[in-house]
Amino acid sequence: MTDGLSPPGPARFPGAARLAGSWRAQRRMWAEAACLWLRRPLPSAGHARTLGEGRRFALRRGSWMGVLVPMVVFSQFVDVLLAQGVVQVATTGPPRIALHVLLLFVSLWTVVWAVALRSATRHVDHVLGTHVLTLAIGLRLVCRLPLATIASVRPIDHRAGRGQADWHDAHALKPREVTLLTALDKPTLLIELKPDAVGAWCARDGVARPLRRRIAVYVDEPAAMAVALAAALAAPVTLGNAD
Repeated sequence: MTDGLSPPGPARFPGAARLAGSWRAQRRMWAEAACLWLRRPLPSAGHARTLGEGRRFALRRGSWMGVLVPMVVFSQFVDVLLAQGVVQVATTGPPRIALHVLLLFVSLWTVVWAVALRSATRHVDHVLGTHVLTLAIGLRLVCRLPLATIASVRPIDHRAGRGQADWHDAHALKPREVTLLTALDKPTLLIELKPDAVGAWCARDGVARPLRRRIAVYVDEPAAMAVALAAALAAPVTLGNAD
């Protein structure tokens, strides 16, 4: 079964393409937050449907999404009052008004960013289809891996120590050998591609990103996803359209 995704085309002007992608990301962020507050259909829910059919694996229980994002939102209501008080005392005239407006906008942007990121991440899952694995991080990042290009998969062991360097060392990896797809939470699943991974692609804000041999990504249940993906890799290959 086909879906609404296609690999990004080559960018003639990479800088302009990245700028346009950032603008699209900003529009989606504000739209997600507005629809959430107005109780309207979410852009992230529509985006999730474009990922195709298959078994879905959620990204809802990450420590950042569950704890730090609410803390960021709460802290803004405190920090903005302190910052506005400092501006009121330390400046006078037109610069004071401009700084007040700038601080209010930055605080509002931070709250919208946190709310939209949390909402989009919780409504967009990874999808394991019959012929392809789709890794998605909110509205901004999509990675498509045909099953024929995947060599192996395994959960990432964080028990060996703390910090990003520790899990790299535990799996005998170097950071430059891994494409890290996880936005904020620690990755929990490691996928290794075959040397000639034809058809695999990754895009952020609609702009192509390079893929290395190994891909690290967060998922709530890495063991279950690893088992499901291993079973899909071991299944007989049948002819048909990619998911």
